[in-house]
Amino acid sequence: MGKAPIVRAVFEGRDISPLWDRLFGRVSADLTDAAAFMDVSILLHAIGEQDKAALSQKAALEISRTYRIRNGRGTGPNVLVFVTAGDFMANTPIEFLLEESDANILLHYVDADTPDLKDVPEHDVAFVAVGESAANLAVLENLERLLHGWAGPIMNNAPRLIVGLSRDGVAEALKEEPSILAPPAARVDRAAIEKLACGETEVGSILVANTFPVVVRPLGTHAGKGMEKISTRAELSTYLNTHDEGEFYVTPFIDYSGTDHKFRKQRIAFINGRTYASHLAVSEHWMVHYLNAGMTQHEDRRAEEALWMANFDSDFAVRHARSFDALHRRLGLDYFAIDCAELPDGRLLVFEADVAMIVHAMDWESIFPYKKSAMRKLFAAFEHALVRRAARMLPTPATECAHTGKPAVYQRTHDDCLVCALAMFTGRTYDEIQDVARGCDPAYPLGGPMSHSIMRGVANKCGFVLLSGIYMLWAKPAIIGVISPTVPDAGHAVFWDGEKIIDPGFCERVDRAYVDRCGLEFTQRATDLEPLISHDIQISSLAGAVAAHEPL
Repeated sequence: MGKAPIVRAVFEGRDISPLWDRLFGRVSADLTDAAAFMDVSILLHAIGEQDKAALSQKAALEISRTYRIRNGRGTGPNVLVFVTAGDFMANTPIEFLLEESDANILLHYVDADTPDLKDVPEHDVAFVAVGESAANLAVLENLERLLHGWAGPIMNNAPRLIVGLSRDGVAEALKEEPSILAPPAARVDRAAIEKLACGETEVGSILVANTFPVVVRPLGTHAGKGMEKISTRAELSTYLNTHDEGEFYVTPFIDYSGTDHKFRKQRIAFINGRTYASHLAVSEHWMVHYLNAGMTQHEDRRAEEALWMANFDSDFAVRHARSFDALHRRLGLDYFAIDCAELPDGRLLVFEADVAMIVHAMDWESIFPYKKSAMRKLFAAFEHALVRRAARMLPTPATECAHTGKPAVYQRTHDDCLVCALAMFTGRTYDEIQDVARGCDPAYPLGGPMSHSIMRGVANKCGFVLLSGIYMLWAKPAIIGVISPTVPDAGHAVFWDGEKIIDPGFCERVDRAYVDRCGLEFTQRATDLEPLISHDIQISSLAGAVAAHEPL
């Protein structure tokens, strides 16, 4: 069954005893029914029996590591999803994202000791769903190794970037962005907190903001568990008496209330760099969560959320376009979500970012009628992103290079954009370009990155000379260097085939307008640039810089 129907039944307050009896009947009849054990685990998690849920999940995974969920007619893409053991916050809630689709979800469980991925089921596209947490760190590090060189279509193939979504990691990644405030998050041990509580140290020894109030929460917690606003040392001592954890996050308290003294927190999903409204919660309390914000009881708050969702693309997303661009560029993932707020000075206050935030459409339609269209838009965009990613590897891709008629070539790693651009430029395959690159320099690392010197060596071995410069002859194919739209402080190679830009990466935002803003260089054949060179000679001669017959 999977999460979606089970959690929906619990969320809506339905009588779950028939479901309970049916699942336990299956387990009793067949102790090897892994799917039944997994569904029992989901049901137990949903009703708050976390310890029992973990035991049932463990029993399921001892029998099988792969689980199939059919959505709708089951005629959509087969989506291989890499997940790991844990509660609902351990992985991207992809079952909710694809609930209304016809996709088949193939959940494949991995852990820190998974030796290889030889046993994954056949699929059309893959997705890395393991979320950031201390418990998942070793899993993500192992996935980084396992997925190196993965050749098939895949989204979020960047476990190392998911590791960077820790609270302190996100704050560090965004600290130089003027349109964003991501409060610094200090990760400190209990001893340091105790010293602050008893007066041995000052707040400044932990945070740049050197005064109370601060927000303290245990490491690895979500949904506000254990999070409190601390205004005095005495309050901190009381907090420590009721929390025995060994590590905590400490952040400065930011008053983000509006002129009406209410607090507003938005959840926004990013899909291939485009943003989608998930929810807006309004509350009198600074710690805003949708379930306790009183959205069901307050019609005016629902009206505000409805207006926010309806105008998101033309209002909120426009005001914060610079911030959204920076978030996509700095975090560099195909899919993630953020919790944020709008500050009085116009900046975006970012609380956290993760791939595992709950995004769903389970709210009562009779109370929240406006949500269905907004969530359908988000879910359709996610499904479309998977379908487009899968289409890049089909035998007859939708995109062909105009100058050769051959299929476009797409990235296999985060560092091989130049390999792909050269393959499309020359009409050769990805692997042929890698072989030529190794011939130029045996130390060239398969999967990139490729230096400019090796690029020119590859070109020479393919029988032509590449020139770089500020000039571009748009009638001829070219490799274009731009500022990376996803990797901070890095360049990115895209390909111009004489008619259109083909981005070998997985961002849908690289077009002519992006090249005009973010172009770094244009690289073309020397023979193709001859008209520009001849024109330059004529202009230089007329200006008296050189004689027309002077050799260059």
